[in-house]
Amino acid sequence: MSKKTPKKGKYSTENPNSSTGFSPVTLTISPAITSPQKNLTGTARVIKDIVADLYNNIQRWNALHIKGCGIVKQVASLKADESNKFSLQIDEQLTELFNIVQKFQENIAIFSTIENQIDAVERLPNISNPVFFSLEVITISKLIKSICLAYKKEFQAKLSILENIGFSKTKKEAMFFAVYWTHQIHVSRNINFQLESLLVETGHRPII
Repeated sequence: MSKKTPKKGKYSTENPNSSTGFSPVTLTISPAITSPQKNLTGTARVIKDIVADLYNNIQRWNALHIKGCGIVKQVASLKADESNKFSLQIDEQLTELFNIVQKFQENIAIFSTIENQIDAVERLPNISNPVFFSLEVITISKLIKSICLAYKKEFQAKLSILENIGFSKTKKEAMFFAVYWTHQIHVSRNINFQLESLLVETGHRPII
């Protein structure tokens, strides 16, 4: 698992909204913060690495997503000029989009691995809760699985866009698919907040 400590990401969400379901808590000191990274061991070390892997996988996803945004906008623009034609330019753009979606499959495989890893941690006997300073292992597991599920749903949406945008008959229809790709409706503010909560809980983010 990755030892890389995540840095502040472009797509992180600082402010939770009222729909997150998280209540203010009185924080104690997390062993992930007080202990040097090299000395963090056992369950805490494993969970911290899992969260780092989750974050890094999402950053790779974001890079592909941004690249895809430019492609779907270009396809929509071409459709505006040739609404009833499947031009060579559109075919080239769709090939690029196909390659991006193929790479997303690698992200999905990693999300599945992460889910299996946190499942294994959850089944460990005699876990001292909380492992860090506020969340129990079962809660951390639920947050990780919730995030992974959101990205898996988003992958299905992107797969549908790939299969349909090239056959759009109008500019409006093509623009719908472009906007659908860009906004990632399954990756909500709540999902971003859940990720930020995990990063803080495991010591990857400082408590502000």
